[in-house]
Amino acid sequence: MNSIHIQALSFHDIYGNSDDCIHAAAEMAAELGIAGIDIEDRLLESYESSYLQELAHQIEGRGIRIGYSGLIVPFKEPVSSIADEIARARALIDALPHLGVGAIRVPGNGVVNGQSLEFTFDAVRTKIQTICDYAAEAGMTVYLHNHNHGATPSTGAQVLRILDEIDSPALAYVLDTGQFQGSPVDSGKSSTEPVAAAELYDSIEMCAPRASMVRAKFYFAVSGDEQWLDYPRIVHMLKNAKFTGPISIVYEPRGNILSRDALPAAVRYLTKLLDE
Repeated sequence: MNSIHIQALSFHDIYGNSDDCIHAAAEMAAELGIAGIDIEDRLLESYESSYLQELAHQIEGRGIRIGYSGLIVPFKEPVSSIADEIARARALIDALPHLGVGAIRVPGNGVVNGQSLEFTFDAVRTKIQTICDYAAEAGMTVYLHNHNHGATPSTGAQVLRILDEIDSPALAYVLDTGQFQGSPVDSGKSSTEPVAAAELYDSIEMCAPRASMVRAKFYFAVSGDEQWLDYPRIVHMLKNAKFTGPISIVYEPRGNILSRDALPAAVRYLTKLLDE
């Protein structure tokens, strides 16, 4: 059975980029009786060991585990930013054992400044390999994350290629349902037609057998069940792929529903679909 997590950054609409998001996520996870939360590096006050250990104590005291920490990537900057990303990834990998976390999430990079897709893809592959090499020494997992916003990898074919071309025991893959090409928010802005294109579902179906984790995006642009992404269809694909890993719910509001109301609704809806 799939365990359910909620992404702490989902509380950004209320708390901004602060560790209040982490505490709110852990409190809600405990109230909802779900397994865990996932966090982002930008939410941590510092990497100081006593701070991280105290934060871990507070989260674990609620009976909640942290699955991974994401690494922020500046998608609008050229690949020259990658050296800084690698340095930050190493610092995060060194810090996370104090928090009891064994995995980081790393997206690709934006295809910008006239750089070609192939040039950027090659730079991303090298970045992920370098981070994986460091993580393997530390016994950590690196989740490759498909992420569009004009970035790569952002299609099923690109994801499979990079997974096949990187050689590391640290490498895993987190499938983001809302960040393939074809998503109504795949360019970082709402589409004029908020219905996902067929290519998004093609990529999900292609990549589901390789996923160790899923990030399930919810937008709730209108009241009721999620409309922008077809979750009955997505869950059917995950079941066909025999996906049994954790599913992390990420709320990116496109309407006026606050995270404190949206996340419980998303948990109930997704759990219902998984149980059918």
